[in-house]
Amino acid sequence: SGFSIKMSRTLTWEGNRFQLRQGGGNFFWNIHEESHFRLEEGRLLGDSFEYQLGGISKRRREVQFDEAAGVIRSLKKKQWTEHPWSAELLDRLSVQEQVRLLLLEASEPLETIALTLVDGPKIKTKTFELVEEVVLETPVGRLNTLHYRELHEDPSRRSSDTWLAIDHSYLMVKTVHDERGTEMLLELTSGRVEGADITGLPTDEPQQSQTREAN
Repeated sequence: SGFSIKMSRTLTWEGNRFQLRQGGGNFFWNIHEESHFRLEEGRLLGDSFEYQLGGISKRRREVQFDEAAGVIRSLKKKQWTEHPWSAELLDRLSVQEQVRLLLLEASEPLETIALTLVDGPKIKTKTFELVEEVVLETPVGRLNTLHYRELHEDPSRRSSDTWLAIDHSYLMVKTVHDERGTEMLLELTSGRVEGADITGLPTDEPQQSQTREAN
């Protein structure tokens, strides 16, 4: 709607327990969401997820993963629903970290990534397809990236594209989402990975990755 919000995003951990948080706001809205999960044998296992939108619009979502009780509880539109617990199920924030983890463990870029998440009363499968490997111009400089596109049932009504920085642990550096002609752009302006600032390729350095269209 022509408004901008400065967001911050952090991933912290202690042992095999992780917390991914992001949030920000302006005069009209404030957004906060966080996901708690653990890492076991190369897979993320959810503990909890919370999303809050405040300001002129208000919205709240939660997901509670209760492995001991064998259930996952999910709140959406003020209604709680339950699903059988499954190690395959993630929330909409931790699914982004699972994508990074799969790419870090892969010997070459994955052509397709499919992950399942809980969203209120629904269980959804998100499928990401590799579009290209490309050097992307960003506010922090030129970055080697993988460009993935989420597959939607009706691409004319909804599209989602994400670019992940190859040389920075596949950190998300750009996302473009279009919903019925309304576009949302999320773009990295600064960041640090394992204590090192994210910087672009030197201007005189040759392109390290080859731009290629996926089949």
